[in-house]
Amino acid sequence: MRARLALATILLAALGTAAAAPTPAPVPVPVPVPVKILRAEPRPIEIYAAYPGTVIPAEYIRVASRMSGYVEDIKVHVGQSVTKGELLLTVNPVQVAAGVRQARAQEAKARAALDTARKNYERFKALYVAGAIPKERYEQVQLGYTAAKSDYQAARAAVAQAESQIGYAEVRAPFPGVIFSKKVSNGQLVGPGKELMVLYNPKQLQIDVQVPDSAFYALKPGEKVPVEYLGRDRSPHRIDATVQRLVAASDPMTHTHTVKLLLPPDSGAQGGEYARVMIPVRRVPSIVVPAGALQERAGITGVFVVDAHGRARFRMVTPGERRPDGVVILSGLFPGDRVVVSAAAPLANGTVVRPEAGGGA
Repeated sequence: MRARLALATILLAALGTAAAAPTPAPVPVPVPVPVKILRAEPRPIEIYAAYPGTVIPAEYIRVASRMSGYVEDIKVHVGQSVTKGELLLTVNPVQVAAGVRQARAQEAKARAALDTARKNYERFKALYVAGAIPKERYEQVQLGYTAAKSDYQAARAAVAQAESQIGYAEVRAPFPGVIFSKKVSNGQLVGPGKELMVLYNPKQLQIDVQVPDSAFYALKPGEKVPVEYLGRDRSPHRIDATVQRLVAASDPMTHTHTVKLLLPPDSGAQGGEYARVMIPVRRVPSIVVPAGALQERAGITGVFVVDAHGRARFRMVTPGERRPDGVVILSGLFPGDRVVVSAAAPLANGTVVRPEAGGGA
């Protein structure tokens, strides 16, 4: 009897314990993260070869001296912008002033000779009319008077020319532009025709580049070619330049051709700076993804790819050239991969995602 009571007690205790056990919590279902995806598909893209070039003025003028003298008071420096008529430098007109004084002295001498010749002419004319001298003598005096008038006119012209040289002492900018180079220093003696500086139009610039045959024959006049440079603001620029001229004759030493590329007026480049010219050499099928799709994880560059179960998987890739439309992927992606280009929340490896409508799923 006692054994039966003990067994009943044990059974009741077991039932009470089972009734008190908590119900297991349901496993939470992950909320998918909305994402936009891009299906990786190879497409032909241009492969560029980079060549070093130099930005040079397409429109420039060599400012030269029109008189002899010593350079003084240079007002400008290389790279400075100037306006039309702005004073660039002064040439000391000491020698020109001496020439003016000499020309004026010759003028005074010619004027005195003319006065004498005129008086003689008037006197001999009266004598000829009175029949006191022969005609031959009168014509001699008349010829001398005519010659004296010519000499005086020449002397006056010489004075005007000498005085005009004084105005050339101040060398001014013939048009608005930028100083490209200076060829003289203060105190240097210059003569007529001596080059003083080079002034260029900053809105008319070109790039000179030397390229081999393979790149030269891939270009055509009028074609657009991407170029890279820093510019006046010292920030990277990448714009399209126009092939202006192709020099067919190659350099006998380097076996390269000269190519001239015209920059747009608003390029922001400055004469003399370095530029990289990107010339297309071939087309190859490549996968391009937006730059925003690239992620860094523990120093590894990769992208998130959506697998067949709707989960984001981080995959390491090798990025190549950065282009205006994205980044070329050299390895790590395959045709048909669904690449996450943006997500509504940060992703981790294995995150459940939901491609949005129109996202490329």
